[in-house]
Amino acid sequence: MKQIIPILVAALVGGIAVFILKSGGGNPSGAADNSKHNAELAQLRKENQKLKTKAGRMNTIVMPGETKTIVTEIETSPEEIIEELRLIRPTGDTRQQSMRVIIHYMVSLTKAGEQAIPAIDAFLLPDQKDKEDVEYEGTALAFQREREEQAEAKARGEEGGPGGISSMIRSGIGSYFISGMAQEIRRELTPRSLRLGLFYVLSDIGGDQAEQLLARVLDDTGRGLEVAFLDHLLDDMVPGKYKDKVLEATHELLTNPPATSGNSLLDEASRMFLFAILMKYNDATFVEQAKTMIINAEGRVDGAVVNYLATILGEQAVPLLYAKLQDKSLTDEGDRMALSAAVLKYVGNNPQSNEYFKEVLLDKELGPMRYLALGNLTGGDQSEDTLRNRQKLIAEIKADSEDEALNGMLDRTNDRIEVMIDPSKADELGGNRGEGLQNLFQLFNQGRQPNK
Repeated sequence: MKQIIPILVAALVGGIAVFILKSGGGNPSGAADNSKHNAELAQLRKENQKLKTKAGRMNTIVMPGETKTIVTEIETSPEEIIEELRLIRPTGDTRQQSMRVIIHYMVSLTKAGEQAIPAIDAFLLPDQKDKEDVEYEGTALAFQREREEQAEAKARGEEGGPGGISSMIRSGIGSYFISGMAQEIRRELTPRSLRLGLFYVLSDIGGDQAEQLLARVLDDTGRGLEVAFLDHLLDDMVPGKYKDKVLEATHELLTNPPATSGNSLLDEASRMFLFAILMKYNDATFVEQAKTMIINAEGRVDGAVVNYLATILGEQAVPLLYAKLQDKSLTDEGDRMALSAAVLKYVGNNPQSNEYFKEVLLDKELGPMRYLALGNLTGGDQSEDTLRNRQKLIAEIKADSEDEALNGMLDRTNDRIEVMIDPSKADELGGNRGEGLQNLFQLFNQGRQPNK
């Protein structure tokens, strides 16, 4: 049917043109015929307008003039484009097609230039309290379905625990690494939501009006992800001008987070992006508050907070985070791994990091965490003094270990460190890679094997 509508529009346009040409030279039959012709013309115009609206596209109609035919192009206004964007939900099999339409509409708004800004303003900063948005990310859509399934499970009296996406975001280790990646925020090929897409449009339009609207949205938004994108776009337009305003908004949202429906992936991820902003600007003014946020209200580790403290305080964060690791009430593996990742960054330099490293490596129940710990021996600070300290640590652990898989991995790691110090030894210390991988997998899985 959608394909037929434009064809009917074209046919009606042609009908109007033919009608005008036939009736333009005067009609000797008098006023009665003219009246009939005018009535038919009015009906054709009415039907054309209806079909034009359904077709949702630009059309050309022919209108009668006193002495000539006038061709007028009817354009879709920015207000109409935004209204269409409000209705598009890219889901399921039609997702890719819908995203192409969305991008087309965004480009149309950009081409309209400053004429589109009032309509965008009305959508981004409406008079009513509740703001509207449409999320486009596939993961966001899956997150919403996941939450709905949880609610249905609870209604049936089932547990309905967090699923994949939610679990990853709420996991200490998940939020720890994601908040690090969030520092590298970049403009994306397709926007994550309608509001973010309109931010892109304003950035592309450029000029004082667009900048001022983005700045007003920054003052108004309650989403950490939006603050991050607004910071990125405004900093491209006028470098450094809005840094203080961005940090002010970031502190406010972290201190007094707005109430949300809990069904949006963008809201769920807000804190990670907010802490990423603090890390981007190396802002230490929030450190004391952040120390009180390591463990959240649900008794879980907030990995974004851990990453922020480890980034801003460096080695000085180790005593605080190491103390949290001694809390026996923290039983979630992902939460403890977030704290571990931060503490183990300083293996070879910090006594508490070294102590914790030994503790992890000698505990067979900590398979995945032992895998994480080993990686720190060849990462981070790679100065010769640090690397030599790590080799000494390897020797100390081997002296207390009867675990063949662990000792094999420690030998290979020691050789790799030696090659990092002296690359000329690469051929001599290359070793058997297959045996090393076998030891690695065995080490990783030890903590997952049932006790005998």
